[in-house]
Amino acid sequence: MSPAQRRREAHAYRRSASKFVTVIMSVGLACSVAGAVGAWQGYVTRSWPTTQAVLLTNKLEHGIETRRVPMTDKQRGGVEETIATETLTLAYRYTVDGTTFEGQKLEPWDFGLPAKARAIAALAPGATLSVAYDTRDPRRSYLLPGPSTTALTLLTLGLVLMMVGFIAGRVIRRA
Repeated sequence: MSPAQRRREAHAYRRSASKFVTVIMSVGLACSVAGAVGAWQGYVTRSWPTTQAVLLTNKLEHGIETRRVPMTDKQRGGVEETIATETLTLAYRYTVDGTTFEGQKLEPWDFGLPAKARAIAALAPGATLSVAYDTRDPRRSYLLPGPSTTALTLLTLGLVLMMVGFIAGRVIRRA
């Protein structure tokens, strides 16, 4: 193999690896932005005033979902996958300045994945809890103000992916 051919192959390798690094960093950036927005919105809720709320409903429903995963086995049309799911049904009632409101949110920006659902599900309906509400729109309320675990996890995952992409890009450029 001539030196020119080796240079061309090395350049092709760096270019394909560079595309992979770009994808990793782009996914990391998207996760970081979504997590940062969610964490910031959660952080803002920590300054909201609180009031007492009565827990109306708190059911943690367990289910099993079966679905076919496409393109996993061409001959059979896909492999069936069984997933255990948990869904929190939550409702609470609170009063602000003489007006009664009902809320259903556990954490701000939890992206539908409340990490602390089991702790709330252990409480009995009728229990009294503290709820944070928005003074500009008292209909917005959360039982657990502050950044959600899901938002912080997304932020951390995005930062790790961007760091891995940056380091891999440096290694590829030196090769």
